This record gives sequence, structure tokens and C-alpha cells, in this order.
Amino acid sequence: MDNNATRMGTVADAAVRSAADDEVVVLFFVDRTITNAASPKPRVDRSRVVMTLDNVDGRWLVDRADLL
Repeated sequence: MDNNATRMGTVADAAVRSAADDEVVVLFFVDRTITNAASPKPRVDRSRVVMTLDNVDGRWLVDRADLL
């Protein structure tokens, strides 16, 4: 069954929870707009995501992402 679902996410805000030379933990506030065949009127879900980034050879790479 095809739900014709769409989802669009926008980062509304972000804040650094902790920072070190080799690791940064950032809290993202994400607004997700969702529609599907059963609910064509857009619904906004607000989520928080904690992302840990590691400095690997001068590049910040995502090590972990957790939905709160």
C-alpha cells in the first residue's frame, strides 16, 4: 500500500551541550512536517536530537545521534 507520505525536517535551533578538542555534543531542535494519504493536512512534530561529533583528522564527523 502506497501512503504517499512526505516528511520535511528543519532545524529550528541548536545548542552545544559540551565541547572538547576531539568531541562536541550538540542538541538540535527539529521541526518535522509530515503528510500522508490518510492525513493530507500537514502535521508538525517537534523533536530533540543529541548528536556527538568527533574530530577525525581535522574533520567533524557524526559518531552518534540519539532522538530524545
